[in-house]
Amino acid sequence: MKSIIAGQQSMTVYKDLRKLAKVSSNMVDALLNKKKPEVNDTKTYDNGAKVVPAYLLEPVAVDKSNYQKELIDSGYLKESDVK
Repeated sequence: MKSIIAGQQSMTVYKDLRKLAKVSSNMVDALLNKKKPEVNDTKTYDNGAKVVPAYLLEPVAVDKSNYQKELIDSGYLKESDVK
C-alpha cells in the first residue's frame, strides 16, 4: 500500500485473509466431523482426473481510490501501517 499511496504502483489484488481463514477452518471442521465442506465452485479446477471442488473468495482490486474503505475501515490494516 505504501507504494500505491506514493504513486509507484497502481493497484494490487486483495483477498481478506480473515475470510480465507474462516472458510478454511469451516472446511477443516466439516471434514473432521465427517460432513461435506461448503464449496462455491465445481467447474474451474480440472486436474485432468476430476474437477476439484473449491471455495473461491472474490478478489478486490485495491488502489488509491478505495484502500481506505477496503483495508483501513475494514480493520485489516491500521492507518499507521500504510504511512
